[in-house]
Amino acid sequence: MGASQRTGVRLSSFALVLAGTFGTAYAIGERLPGHSHSSGSTTPSHNHNSNGNSNGNGNAAPMPPGFEMNGYQLVTEQVHGGSATFHLRGSSGETVTDFAMAHGALLHTVLIRPDLSGFQHIHPTIESDGSWTVAIDEPGQWHLIFESTPVADGTPVAQSIIVTANIDDESAVEVVPLPPADDTVEVDGLLVSRDGFAFTVTNADGSAPTNLEPYLEQVAHLVAVRQGDLAFKHLHPSDSAPATFDFGSGVSEPGTYRLFLQFGHAGSVVTVPFTVVLL
Repeated sequence: MGASQRTGVRLSSFALVLAGTFGTAYAIGERLPGHSHSSGSTTPSHNHNSNGNSNGNGNAAPMPPGFEMNGYQLVTEQVHGGSATFHLRGSSGETVTDFAMAHGALLHTVLIRPDLSGFQHIHPTIESDGSWTVAIDEPGQWHLIFESTPVADGTPVAQSIIVTANIDDESAVEVVPLPPADDTVEVDGLLVSRDGFAFTVTNADGSAPTNLEPYLEQVAHLVAVRQGDLAFKHLHPSDSAPATFDFGSGVSEPGTYRLFLQFGHAGSVVTVPFTVVLL
């Protein structure tokens, strides 16, 4: 990935202590219900299309990293004290201040390390001036992915804007080896089995789960990040049988991916990771 395709930033005052190898365990991420993230925008809800379609089909190619898409540019305002502040610049040089809701949030943000550990899916508040701040709670290298739907001339853009930044305070952090591919993962007492891009949830004893709940206006979300170039895809499932999340054709391009399935269960968000090799 060349310099023209990324935003590299050094955290000169990132004074945090690494508490352990981050990203080796994945379980509860947030509390439900609601998952409310306030902001100054009140634009009505809007659905993703080719970059985050509602049924898992459409354009199945992952989005490569970059700080610019369709005339919009990510601007890093400052990086200081374990946080970074950004805004989005429009094609005319203006700061974007109006965003449409898409699947329960104005701004979907993924933080992940280059080794695909440390996954976080958060939703920073967009301030009235169009800026947002992301807390970076652990030192080392981080890749940040921002997905939003700007409103131009009163109309949400047809395609979600996905832009990325890289943060590195040059702290030495141990690389976490990518877990081997496995089609069954147990998290928080639930067993999740993968068949292509369809995922079935049962209790650990094989019985049907109870208390499955929507998360961000969907029964589930699937985030895919490719090893190496960190190409990104955010998918939502089609209608399917209870406790089965079917993301259709999923991701079409070959590579080794880390998939993060997220859904609500008993008031919490469960994050289930898979390593998948597509030929």
